[in-house]
Amino acid sequence: MKPERALRWAINTAALMVLLDLSAVNIALPEMRAHFNFSVSYVSLVLMISMLSASSSALIIGKISQLVHPKKMLFIGFSVYAITTFLSGVTTHFNTLLVLRFIQGFAEAALYVIGPALIKRYLKPENQAKAYGKWMMSTGIGISMGPLIGGYLIANFGWSAVFFINLPLAIAGLYFTFKMQVFPQKKQKEHFDIVGAIWSFSFLASLIAAVNWGKFTAQNTFFEYVLYLFSVLFLGLFIHREKNFSYPILQLSVFRSRNFWLASLGFFLFFVINVGSRFIRPFYFEEGRGFPSEISGWLMMVAPAVMVILSPITEIFQRYLGIKTTVLLGNLFLFVSMGMFSLWNQNSSIVFLILSMLVLGVSMGLFYPAATFIGMHSLSPSNYGMGSAAISTSKSLGKLAGVLLFAFLFSFFLSDTDTLLHNKSFDARMEAIQKVFLFATALSFIALIFSLFFQSKTKTSQE
Repeated sequence: MKPERALRWAINTAALMVLLDLSAVNIALPEMRAHFNFSVSYVSLVLMISMLSASSSALIIGKISQLVHPKKMLFIGFSVYAITTFLSGVTTHFNTLLVLRFIQGFAEAALYVIGPALIKRYLKPENQAKAYGKWMMSTGIGISMGPLIGGYLIANFGWSAVFFINLPLAIAGLYFTFKMQVFPQKKQKEHFDIVGAIWSFSFLASLIAAVNWGKFTAQNTFFEYVLYLFSVLFLGLFIHREKNFSYPILQLSVFRSRNFWLASLGFFLFFVINVGSRFIRPFYFEEGRGFPSEISGWLMMVAPAVMVILSPITEIFQRYLGIKTTVLLGNLFLFVSMGMFSLWNQNSSIVFLILSMLVLGVSMGLFYPAATFIGMHSLSPSNYGMGSAAISTSKSLGKLAGVLLFAFLFSFFLSDTDTLLHNKSFDARMEAIQKVFLFATALSFIALIFSLFFQSKTKTSQE
């Protein structure tokens, strides 16, 4: 196997793994809720806890990726992922599962952050747009196959079987990593900013903890306000440190590029909407309509399947329509799909459900590769790792915010604690789901407006 091909296979396998896990575990949540007899909000911790560690550590991982050989980064990431996903499948204790998922989040950050940076750093410029498309195609395969494989495993072996999906992929990723040959450019020795890393992780962790704390209490508590206060304090300390340290975790100057900060914001909003709605869809399919897990899995894979087909050829749209127009079209289709979701009810036909998911898939296939390209293209070479980490952090925070926000809204619109979800009438559940999707429609319109402000010609940020 040629070294460059091994590199592409390694980062594509990493992306496939991360998204396969997310989508497969997501479809297992209703079964896990029934097994442990927990609320929707509490069982969502299985998703949230790995997102928390991934979100909080992405910026740190991005900086490390600029200091450590990429083979070492990938080897550690695949190894930790293999161990934690295996142990998650055999444990019978929910709290142990949460600890393992928290550790797995660090591996997820390492595997996901490094992909776009390696494409930008080691592939020829004329091959980068196609490489971004194939990298996003890998995420699409993960999202689409996760519900399908997960639904089959849950129906035949139980919810814990979903954690074994990624074990063979992690082993394959280790093989591709060993076959890689990359030669990082020699550069001046840098000092890792330990203090900045502490402030960065503390800010994100305290903010996420504060947001999550409110889900488990009937009202705001003093401790929740303290967490918010600490998050603001840590953010101030982090910004002050990054402005005054010679080798910062995050070079704040990258946000001087309009395209870069718009791409970061765009990914955050897109992931809030898409991942949040993805969290709700299994409850509509399985608890609202009574579809079995297999049918739910097939429906959930429609949008990612379209993304898999469209992502590799998005470069054609970019070439003839322009990158800005491609991003704009992606957000437009997102808006339309959420509007269609809000019309789902007990009489919705399978054809309409599939059509709604098809529109979402077009949105994903257009937006993801184009927004990644326009964001990374605005960076200078020394900031590829940091920039990729910043975009990854936006995605991770979007995932986390989506699950938290949509779970909260679903419970809130049910007008009672979600532990009584199984006692709710069909009409009450349908109404709550429709209201959540109406909120998603409004939020996707805001994302569409922001995409109007991208610059057609990208400018590289100053180092």
